Amino acid sequence: MVQRFNADEIFSMGVQIEKNGFAFYSEAAAHTEDTDLRDLFQRLAEWEQNHVRIFENLRLKLPAAAKEEDVFDQDNMVHLYLKAVADNNVFVKGLALNPEALVWTSPVKVLTTALDFEKDSVVFFSSMKEVTTEKSGTLEVDKLVAEELRHIGFLTSEIRKLDG
Repeated sequence: MVQRFNADEIFSMGVQIEKNGFAFYSEAAAHTEDTDLRDLFQRLAEWEQNHVRIFENLRLKLPAAAKEEDVFDQDNMVHLYLKAVADNNVFVKGLALNPEALVWTSPVKVLTTALDFEKDSVVFFSSMKEVTTEKSGTLEVDKLVAEELRHIGFLTSEIRKLDG
């Protein structure tokens, strides 16, 4: 049986991914001694926090059809599944937030890791769009993907600045 998702569920995952990104950048800031880089990571964390609000607002503006459940979910299992997928696929907490992980070895490494996460989020949401019907909000999912693509452009620019 094919599980279909609606835009509301996908935006819910987007919110979780952005929360994970906020935690990642906050942790990077905490492990960075250079003041300019710490400020950059704090700005990125704030950016992710702002994206939480953006995705929550987009989610509130979804048409009713985009919030309809395709299956009866009495025990809220679909939501729990989607949260687990978001937690374990993009800005993975277990690896990315480990202070001993190699990710913290250099600012370029942190930003490159973040860039990889952002690319993964685009693939993730684009894939989720494939299991979402037009009635359920594929155009709204496109907005989420576009926002993530802007993250990629910004991070690429910051990496180039640091790589000189």
